[in-house]
Parts: sequence; C-alpha cells; structure tokens
Amino acid sequence: MTKYKWHWLAGVLASVMAVNASAEEMPMAEVSENYYQGSWSLHGEIFNFDADVARVDGVSDSGFGLGAGYSGEYGLFNFNIGAGAILVDDKAEFSQYVENEWSGDRSTEDSSIVAWNLNVDAGVQYPLSESRKFLVGLNLGYRHLDMSRQIAGCSNCYSEDIAISGDTYLKPFVKLAFTDRVSGTLSMYRYGGDEGVDNSVQFQVNWNR
Repeated sequence: MTKYKWHWLAGVLASVMAVNASAEEMPMAEVSENYYQGSWSLHGEIFNFDADVARVDGVSDSGFGLGAGYSGEYGLFNFNIGAGAILVDDKAEFSQYVENEWSGDRSTEDSSIVAWNLNVDAGVQYPLSESRKFLVGLNLGYRHLDMSRQIAGCSNCYSEDIAISGDTYLKPFVKLAFTDRVSGTLSMYRYGGDEGVDNSVQFQVNWNR
C-alpha cells in the first residue's frame, strides 16, 4: 500500500470513530446497545476482475473466495478483519518437469493460480428495529491481494506474478440476526482504484463470542 493510501485510510477510520462517538452522545439509547460484542466469522465471496487486466494476464475475469475473520461492534461503530483464499481459473497455464525431493519421483506438473487476501474495514451501522435484528451500515477499508501463477507445492519452480492486487474499498452492507448468537451479513465491495479488482459480493456468517 502506498503512503498516500495508509494516510487516507487512517484519516477515514479516525473520522468514523469521531462520528460514532458523537452519535453515542445523542439521545439514541433505544436503538444502540452500548457494549462491545465480538464474533468469529466464515465467508464466501464472488470477485469480479477488470476484464482487460484478466485477459492480458491469462486468468478468468471472476473468482470465488473462501475465508474467515473477526468482527467487533460497539454502539454504532463496527470493524472487520478477514483473510482468505481465492479460486481463479488459469487460462494460460504452463507445465514444468519436477522432481520430488523426498521420493525422487519425477513428473510433469501444470501451473495454477494461487491467490490470497487480507482485509480490514470499519464504519457505522444503524439498527432498523428496536431488537437490533436487522441493521444497515457503511464501512471503508483496504484489501491486500496477492495473486501468482505457479506450480503448487514447488519451492524453486518458475512462477509469474499476476497484475491484480489490493485496493481501498467502500462497503455497504445489511446484517440480519438469525438467533442471539448467529447472524448473517451481505456486503458489496466497491474498489476505488485501478488495481484490477472491480467489485465483489460477500456473504458472511458470524458466531458471537
């Protein structure tokens, strides 16, 4: 991430926290529970990549992600930290003759796309009912994404970097509580730059601690 993006994200998060603190001072106790709640999560996500970048790098223009994370909320404020892998079809795979260093067996192996990501975001959420079972929110964040073409499990084989990487994003979301401990969140990620990721849609299931 460039220094500009770090400063931009830090400023955004500081502003969000300030807005949340001001909101909690307002007479809104009936819609905001003022205690901290943390939860663990699992998620699935559909990624849409820039078609031109994907074509040049020989990968599909979409991918499917699986991951896990941690979320926290206090009053109107919420944050999320996540990590996961992305399954992307390799349309320009190569083959390489390899030798197993343990058994000595030799074989020809094909490349595949290896992609992983980390993300963090924070923002505000607002309950649409007194029970807080249904909420809407808006977060700002950053996703680090690393993608390459390589022979899986080979430590010194040829590899190629893919020009699709992370970026800052805006994330509107809706959250529905299924039970007192389990909730689901549907989020839309809209990326702000030209790093090769257009948007993604994620469904996340959280278990309260």
